[in-house]
Amino acid sequence: MSLASSEGKPAKASRTQKTVLIGLIVVVVLVIGAYAGMHYTSRPQFCTSCHEIAPQVASWETGPHKDVECLSCHAAPGNVGYIVRKLSSYKEVYLHFTNQVPAKLEWTPHTDACLYCHSGKDSAYPNAKNITLAPGSAPNAPPISHQPMIDGQVSCISCHQNIGHVAKSKS
Repeated sequence: MSLASSEGKPAKASRTQKTVLIGLIVVVVLVIGAYAGMHYTSRPQFCTSCHEIAPQVASWETGPHKDVECLSCHAAPGNVGYIVRKLSSYKEVYLHFTNQVPAKLEWTPHTDACLYCHSGKDSAYPNAKNITLAPGSAPNAPPISHQPMIDGQVSCISCHQNIGHVAKSKS
């Protein structure tokens, strides 16, 4: 009586295992592609490909925030804010391709994004003015107290409306 031994032979993967493996590979490729695509479409060079925002990008390039990525200001801080902003941009794409872009572009200020960077929480910008410091106490301290902004009583935009994009000169 001879029994065939399966010792030393690799087990065959079942059809289900192959399907799961292929599914995981597809998901990983899609996630990496979505991540790369979101970052590629967040670049100012991509934004200027639409004519209606080119003037804003040009003014940003000459302003004090020219080294700050667009979504650092135009999205709520963190990954969720980034993803929510990217998803909401599909409306802008739709308006662009259907020629429904408003004559005046409006934006929603994200004061929490200002506070995130200017309270020293964003390690990407270590030299940013830190509004939590006492006025004049350090090289990156503001010249005046910003406690009303920290307390949420005043919007940063009330004093700094053109800080991200230099206002056009009226000549």
